[in-house]
Amino acid sequence: MKVTAIIASPRKGGNGDVLVDEIIKGTEENGAEVTKYYIDELDVEPCHACGHCGDGIDCKVEDDGAKIIDDLLDTDVLIFTTPIYYGQMSAQGKLITDRFYSVSRNPQKEFNGKAVLVFTHEAPTGVYDAYIEATKASPFGHTGWDVVSTLDAGGIQEPGPIKESEDKMKEAFEIGKAL
Repeated sequence: MKVTAIIASPRKGGNGDVLVDEIIKGTEENGAEVTKYYIDELDVEPCHACGHCGDGIDCKVEDDGAKIIDDLLDTDVLIFTTPIYYGQMSAQGKLITDRFYSVSRNPQKEFNGKAVLVFTHEAPTGVYDAYIEATKASPFGHTGWDVVSTLDAGGIQEPGPIKESEDKMKEAFEIGKAL
């Protein structure tokens, strides 16, 4: 099983990253091969809405985002984490998910794997349920991902406290094991 993890937080080692590592531990028990990307450390341009991809041609932007998209076309499971800032995903998350457009518009490409979405935020768990459901639908479901699980870890702001939440850490590991 090929697993691709995307960390769309500017904080390497932050709460989402910690939860993704727990999910990865669970997948590795099943022999998963894992690639992990930190969007904040990569060169990912925004979608330029040029329509080039709609002609059945690869995205004209040649950057790390193009490499990630190519990897996602051949992955069995996507694990995507983002903090929720001001009611929506981080800028890093938006950068890469907007590039999904190059797949949804290209008649020769499609995502067809499973997806696990992990959201961290300062608000109490449940506050962003409507946003999380909308995000599952688009950009993920709309572009072909089968969202099999979401993990909402609210009430945290600073990096690290999630490690103290035995319930969330166990939930993350069990999600990975179930894949």
